[in-house]
Amino acid sequence: MVVRNGWSMFCLAAALMACGDSGAGETAAGNGTEATGGPGGTTQAASTTGESSTSDTGSGSVGESDGHTGTTPTTGPVATTTDTGDTSTGTVTTTSVDTTSIGTTGDTTAADTDDSTTGEPEFCAGEGSVLLPGETDKCTGDLGENTFTFALCSCTNFTTAGIFTVDAFNSGDNMPQPLHGGSVGINGNYTAIALADIGGTLWVDGKVSTVAAHEVGEILQCGGNVSATVLSHVNEDAFVEGNIGGLIPLMTIDGDLYQPAGKVNAGANVLGQTIKGPVSVATPCDCSNPIDIAGIVEGYKQDNDNELAGIEADELADLVLPKEIELPCGVYFFTDIEHLLALKIKLTGRTVIAVEGDLTSIGLFDFELGPDAELDLFIKGNASFADIATIGDTERPAAFRMYVGGVVTFASLFTFGGNLYQPHAVFNAGGLAEIWGSLFVGGLNLVGAFAIHYDEAILDIDGCEPPGGACFDGDDCGNPTPTCKQGECVPCETNEDCGPPLTCQPGGVCFPLPG
Repeated sequence: MVVRNGWSMFCLAAALMACGDSGAGETAAGNGTEATGGPGGTTQAASTTGESSTSDTGSGSVGESDGHTGTTPTTGPVATTTDTGDTSTGTVTTTSVDTTSIGTTGDTTAADTDDSTTGEPEFCAGEGSVLLPGETDKCTGDLGENTFTFALCSCTNFTTAGIFTVDAFNSGDNMPQPLHGGSVGINGNYTAIALADIGGTLWVDGKVSTVAAHEVGEILQCGGNVSATVLSHVNEDAFVEGNIGGLIPLMTIDGDLYQPAGKVNAGANVLGQTIKGPVSVATPCDCSNPIDIAGIVEGYKQDNDNELAGIEADELADLVLPKEIELPCGVYFFTDIEHLLALKIKLTGRTVIAVEGDLTSIGLFDFELGPDAELDLFIKGNASFADIATIGDTERPAAFRMYVGGVVTFASLFTFGGNLYQPHAVFNAGGLAEIWGSLFVGGLNLVGAFAIHYDEAILDIDGCEPPGGACFDGDDCGNPTPTCKQGECVPCETNEDCGPPLTCQPGGVCFPLPG
């Protein structure tokens, strides 16, 4: 357990803390009052005229494909080889693909032309990103960067009966070090029955209830009441729309407390100032406008690199024998991925895989990313893993983004190093579990100890949205011009220009608080 500012969570007395909903998610009107909230979710004072569209880091919907996004061959045919040999589980089929003619078309980046294809040499050389179907300047990288801003984002309630910890690192650093960041956003209620240590910001739209020691490493944003009857700690400011109750002040807020006039603080010891004025805590997770996973899959079904690579759409369906397949840089479409014994998918380059049906794993499963590989995986249906599964790269979670229209189920041991988007279903994790990356889920139920190690490198992955371009909302913008104002992407000026939980950093970029 992390100890901050000399405060140890292991010496805390048992008690209760509750926080009720008070209409979170509304925006505060600019009326010349005092500052009314924290990073990304509130309105500062002195805003009296005009309207501005602030950056929304949630994901937007994607339409169906109406443009070419595939690659075009420029050299000879691709060779596909199959080797078989006896193993203890049966015959292993290994398929490898010649990469010489994949992703070699064109000499411009996706942001430079309206008819760009996915086969840009920059993409397969490790730069740029793959255009989303029907888009001319929005790529898979832009989608990932705008979607996974929290270590955990839940569209509904959060419940944990086990120890819950969140921290952060940046896999893009030469020597990654643990950071105190990693934020949690909950659109519903937050309930923690055991110890919880959140390294970043805790941003809750509904109520918060805890019955054990609780630590928030950065800012507390609460859209309702807070009642603390156990020692708890907020390292920086707190923005609370409701009352703070308790028999005695057992919560410590190291920074300032922002609270509406007429609301009572009976349970918190505030080391900074108490600032009375309007407070509006924005809804943290953009769940009302889900990503059109079905549309993206359909777009890549129409335009992909399967034929060029010698890959059939049903190549990974109904597999009985163990199989290993190696895919180079490119875009691939599969009807289903279903296997009985063992399946390993090795990726050597930057890859997009679209699955029209389900991913069903009965036996051993391994998504292996090479040192230069990245993967955006779009599954229209469900994903289930009944045996040991290794998915992604725990040392480079930002390199793997997984978007699922249905439900993801882990029935046994699993290792997950990536970012999972599953907005329509609750994520269940029983027993000891660890996630390297992030979760954007419909809800979360935890029974045992659970840890999330957020990779801040996801906020720096390559996209193709041009800086300073036209915009409708914040989804159309990204660093270095992350804020949409008056129809143009511009640098941020205040924290309110950045969507939850990001803050405006020097240079006008939106990023988490420095770790």
